[in-house]
Amino acid sequence: MVVRVLSASCKRSGYTVIDNISFELSSGQIGLISGSNGSGKTSLLRMVAGLIPLTSGNLLFSPSIDQNSEHSDGLFLLGHSLAIKDDISPEEDIKFWSSLLGRGYHEDVLLMVGLSNLKKIPCKYLSQGQKQRLGIARLIASNKSLWLLDEPTSSLDKTASLLLKEIIEKHTKSGGIALISSHINFLDKTDIKIDLDSNNVSS
Repeated sequence: MVVRVLSASCKRSGYTVIDNISFELSSGQIGLISGSNGSGKTSLLRMVAGLIPLTSGNLLFSPSIDQNSEHSDGLFLLGHSLAIKDDISPEEDIKFWSSLLGRGYHEDVLLMVGLSNLKKIPCKYLSQGQKQRLGIARLIASNKSLWLLDEPTSSLDKTASLLLKEIIEKHTKSGGIALISSHINFLDKTDIKIDLDSNNVSS
């Protein structure tokens, strides 16, 4: 899969939040979006996800030509609002998302994020960090090529942040793409860096 953002701009409430941004990400690559609060990090992710219309420019997706790819073409956005229902368990949550996204439930998804011992309890008893881990489990369950992650280390401790880094690296090594907004660089490598404060894209 290849994602191309070409001279893209968008406005919200009449205010330009993304101004003439261009970049390209292909299978196996990671893009990191940085910038101060209000610089447009979330807006850029939502624009790529198709939730905010472009006011100018183009957004192009080329499907994978690798028939042996582990991922299905498409994207999954992990945003700030996880919308986790209080009265269902993590296991029920992942079974729902797996069914919705067509991959099928695999118990190892909860094991990967350290929630297998909590899989039967109501989600209302999870800490904020544990809920964030459940959001990451949804991400894995989606099996989509393009991951759009908005401040994914929010509420995570150091151990969980390292786990997330490993999950992202495994995703890209198997041909996936990750576009991540973060106020910290918790990754060992990134292929492109998008600084919205300076409106600069670098390798």
